[in-house]
Amino acid sequence: MASAKGNGLTWRVIFDEAGTGAHNMARDHALAMSARRGEGVLRLYSWSAKTVSFGRHEPANELYDKSAADAAGIAFVRRPTGGRAVLHDAELTYGLVLPDRTYRGPKGVYTKIHEGLAHGLAQLGVEAEVAAGGVVLTPDAGPCFQVPAPGEVVVGGQKLVGSAQVRIGNALLQHGSIILDGDQSDLNQLNSTADPVPAPATLRALVGEVSTWDLAEAITGGLRGALGGQWQEGEYRSGELEEAAWLESERYGNDEWTWRQ
Repeated sequence: MASAKGNGLTWRVIFDEAGTGAHNMARDHALAMSARRGEGVLRLYSWSAKTVSFGRHEPANELYDKSAADAAGIAFVRRPTGGRAVLHDAELTYGLVLPDRTYRGPKGVYTKIHEGLAHGLAQLGVEAEVAAGGVVLTPDAGPCFQVPAPGEVVVGGQKLVGSAQVRIGNALLQHGSIILDGDQSDLNQLNSTADPVPAPATLRALVGEVSTWDLAEAITGGLRGALGGQWQEGEYRSGELEEAAWLESERYGNDEWTWRQ
């Protein structure tokens, strides 16, 4: 990959295989726990089964119909990050780990990442922009794709990318869903107490069929331009996968964690 001048971080890009919710959340968390000064990581991945992820502090217990989810083959997981429920299916998910004081902290990082995502999507012909306005909702306000929040990536007022963030040690983890196809309507069937979830923008509706690989390449290019630094494809380091395996077993694959609130 080409390099770019910027904040001086050295970036490692990991193109990962599809995984379960517990597997994916554990790997994102482990990368944040293993973060090193002067380095960033971009992980791009998908999901091996339909999965609803809850924000770290989102009320979920007794609100979702687990029997209906089992019948439909839908799993549940709780994220390390905040935000609200997302149905993960036909999407590319990005996970970014970088030092917590980069770009003056979380808000600056949030803006820079979304600028990069919008730029990458533009390379595919998507007229995406970073929302200037929007609504900031509480964790108990229902699914993520109901309305865009300030700074999120939208197309014609519809949310295209849903993102969430958390500080882990001296690192920031931000990850989010870029919707290729489908909608969030299964959430309406699983949680009858929430307001109906409007269909999000999808790449298929906007520009037709887009392969996961083409999207991954476009997103990587957009983020490289926005975040700067030196970029190259990489692998997991010694200890990161072991940490992820422990987190998957003890936390993200544990029903007590998923349904703790």
